[in-house]
Amino acid sequence: MRGGRWWTLLDLEKSLRADAEFWRDLWAPSLAIAAHKVGLPSARDRLDEAIEKGFHQVDLFEPELSRAFGRDEDWDAVLERARANTPGPPLRITAWPEPGLTAPLRLETVASHREAQLRRRLPSPTAGAWDTARAVLAWTNGLWRHANARINAGDSVDILEQVANGARYSCVEYSIVLAQSLNALRIPARRADLRRGDYHDGVGKGHAVTEAWIDDLDAWVLLDGQHGSYWVDEDARPLSLPQLQARERPARPVSIGPRDGVEDVELWFAYFRHASVTGAAWAPKGFVPTFQGSYVVETERLLHDASDAYPRLSDIAVAVTSLDGAPAVRVVPTHPYAVGGTMVGAAAHPAKRVGPNVGWELDLTPGEHRADLAALTPYGALASHELRWTAS
Repeated sequence: MRGGRWWTLLDLEKSLRADAEFWRDLWAPSLAIAAHKVGLPSARDRLDEAIEKGFHQVDLFEPELSRAFGRDEDWDAVLERARANTPGPPLRITAWPEPGLTAPLRLETVASHREAQLRRRLPSPTAGAWDTARAVLAWTNGLWRHANARINAGDSVDILEQVANGARYSCVEYSIVLAQSLNALRIPARRADLRRGDYHDGVGKGHAVTEAWIDDLDAWVLLDGQHGSYWVDEDARPLSLPQLQARERPARPVSIGPRDGVEDVELWFAYFRHASVTGAAWAPKGFVPTFQGSYVVETERLLHDASDAYPRLSDIAVAVTSLDGAPAVRVVPTHPYAVGGTMVGAAAHPAKRVGPNVGWELDLTPGEHRADLAALTPYGALASHELRWTAS
């Protein structure tokens, strides 16, 4: 066609008709144009044949088709017939989950080569993340009696070795041991530094705690290793740091450790006024980087809104992939310790769990379909998210 070798192309018609894959969409309209170029009276027959069989890609051959047949009285009707052949998509995904936008998540973890050493010292994990976190909280609280000494090391194994030799440390070391221990048991955790009002001057203006994402609560929860405590609302639901900051009245502390819990609720509630976590700090009305007149409050990322520091770790994205040439989806977790995903509810796959980078073929039975997707962690499936698609 590009070389204008019309008779050569027409001589190939018998062979091209045998090409079932491309006859309708490529060769028939090409031969119609070639036949017109050489003046054959039956030139349009090949185009009409193609349209009868479903040809619709007129634009692929323009302007040549209109130059050849545009003067035919029924040409507008021919174009309408061709365009009406355009089929609907065999599959359309109509609803899918997306993770919310937050700052990058930074956890407080022990060095990877020391994780096994730490894990051997810890209470055995239970089936649930919340029960496991409570057990580790109580264990951390009972390791030593609080003192204001600092080890100036961010390694929980070092801290535990010194404690075994009789050392006693501050709230900071409790927060390090608790956060790194939870991460070693695949519960996402980070340190949180709390500061009272006007923390730029004075003494005793700070306190260090830990916060963890709890899979079975689908929420962040603040944990105080020094006091062996967490805080709950009026319905006994464990609270996160932003929830505690938003309260006008103190929440109720729940102490589960062997040592003294929170005794002066008003005093300790005042520490929630300002805060930062591993990797981020927030200050809606302006950030003060000086602490007690002597230290700089360092942070990797300064935010206006606390919610930007709190990803919902049960959120997922959906990847579209191919399984043996068929459309499929795959769960892309945001949870740092996810081990796979689940799909429940699709007709072809009533309940299925898979490891990372494995997907599910979508049911192509005509009609509406839905399924629930979720990330899977060592503690089970997280909150589910709906996927919908239409097949025709």
